[in-house]
Amino acid sequence: MGQDDQSFFVGLKAFLGKDGNLLILQDHEGFWELPGGKIKKSEDVESAFRREVAEELGSQVEFSVQGILHSWIRKPHPDKDFVLFLVGLKCTYERGEIILSKEHKNFKWIDESDIDGLQFENTYEDAVRYYFKSS
Repeated sequence: MGQDDQSFFVGLKAFLGKDGNLLILQDHEGFWELPGGKIKKSEDVESAFRREVAEELGSQVEFSVQGILHSWIRKPHPDKDFVLFLVGLKCTYERGEIILSKEHKNFKWIDESDIDGLQFENTYEDAVRYYFKSS
């Protein structure tokens, strides 16, 4: 590896839509983000994505995946020494009760007009704006 090369963790995020709205989750610091998480070494992409969404939203939530919508690099967190490359998959909510994990304290379905009134974690605001522009 060259001196200027970076190592990345890869994360998968769900742009989970329903009736023109997008699901976002609020962490315990009050910031909003998308459901999903990092891929473990032994996982394939689809298994990792479905595991992460089930962990964060509950196993009863059913959704379909249309494919990759967007990718971006999350700015490094001051307390962590890694960079996260995120891949957002466009999904459609089908059914099931959302039961949040302990990682989040709230969820909401938003439309594009809600974005300015929310405080997003790191680079998620740009990703959410991208979702609405591409829908």
